[in-house]
Amino acid sequence: MSSAKPVLECHGLRCGYPERVVLGDLDLSIGPGEIVALLGPNGSGKSTLLKSLGREIPLLGGEVRLGDVALGGLSYGELARRLAYVPQEEIPVFSFSVRDIVLMGRLAHSDGLFESREDRAAAEAAMVAADCQELAARPVTEISGGERQRVLLARALAQETPLILLDEPTAHLDVGHQLAFAELLRGLASAGTAMLAAVHDLNFASALATRGIVLSGGQAIADGPIREVLASAAIDEAYGVVFERVVTASGDLRVFAVNAPSSARS
Repeated sequence: MSSAKPVLECHGLRCGYPERVVLGDLDLSIGPGEIVALLGPNGSGKSTLLKSLGREIPLLGGEVRLGDVALGGLSYGELARRLAYVPQEEIPVFSFSVRDIVLMGRLAHSDGLFESREDRAAAEAAMVAADCQELAARPVTEISGGERQRVLLARALAQETPLILLDEPTAHLDVGHQLAFAELLRGLASAGTAMLAAVHDLNFASALATRGIVLSGGQAIADGPIREVLASAAIDEAYGVVFERVVTASGDLRVFAVNAPSSARS
């Protein structure tokens, strides 16, 4: 973990809904340049944690700090300058152009009703980075799910925040764009941006992340360098399957499930 001051700190965090606690007593710290993969089966709380950190749902308890400021003490504008969120999916209602959607990421930096030259430059750079610049004039209602996911990433990049939350960011992307996406995020991390990403694909997590956290039963049951986490029994325990580990010729670790969960076989 980085020795620099954490970008995100959580102590005794409780997340969920009034009628159901999904995660309890979670401690978490992420430093600049870390890419942390949230791992665990469906229902383990990955999306709930991200939505709680992004204040889409209220915290049930505990403390969250972004840099030196408590999460609850930030206005929405201040929050948007510190944290960007890429949802798993966002169904557009209005036919804004792709460029307009990406420019919405600049609202937290704007002092007026109209975007500045800096805002336009940041939006254009974000679209180039996310490989959606050719869609700029298209209505967001008329592009594919994979294209829309790249637009949501571009919007987050345009915010220029020290922390990005990503919920299954490659779910709608083809293999080529998944690889380009991973390369882009690693480049951002090398420049100091921290990322917390919910990831289903364990091998994508291996290729992307520097660190992994395994959620299961409302708790974090493993937290460490991604290679060590994927090699640990915590993965088998969390998913309820037996995994085989293979080290490729290039030295990368790959994991493969060799049986199905007992619930799926019954």
